[in-house]
Amino acid sequence: MVRSFLSLHVEAPLARVLAWAQGKTQGAGVYLVPDPPWVSLYHEALEAQEDPQAIRAFLKELSQLGRALAFLVLAEEELLFLLAEGGEVQAELAQGKELGKRLMAPSELKLHLEKAARMPPISAVQALAAHFGLHPDHAALGFLDLLEAEETGGLPEEVVYLE
Repeated sequence: MVRSFLSLHVEAPLARVLAWAQGKTQGAGVYLVPDPPWVSLYHEALEAQEDPQAIRAFLKELSQLGRALAFLVLAEEELLFLLAEGGEVQAELAQGKELGKRLMAPSELKLHLEKAARMPPISAVQALAAHFGLHPDHAALGFLDLLEAEETGGLPEEVVYLE
């Protein structure tokens, strides 16, 4: 099965992320997974839309809470990585037919993004996550992965679900 997924992450306390996210569900489900100092968000509506501009806008808002990352993988062949801080996108890596090809990064991150651009998308996601101190498995999951885990009773207790 070919996978597509979206994962969002912010360096902020769970309580702040929870309060912020309650108004951002777009009438769909959102999982919050704490892994201090990060909180991972898996957003059903954004994942289903696969809209880079909507993801960018959401991430810019999320980054008001702290440094924020987005990983979008389409059909295991395309990758969009975004880093935002203080409401502004600071770095971007896009590659694929639908997403185009872009690389924008500050000098201290450019080599990491160039290296990630040469990897298969899921490997790039895991490598970039590790670089930022985020658990690589959290970056390579999406909403549907967590929904499946919940249905089989495999979600950790600390996961928060919003509708």
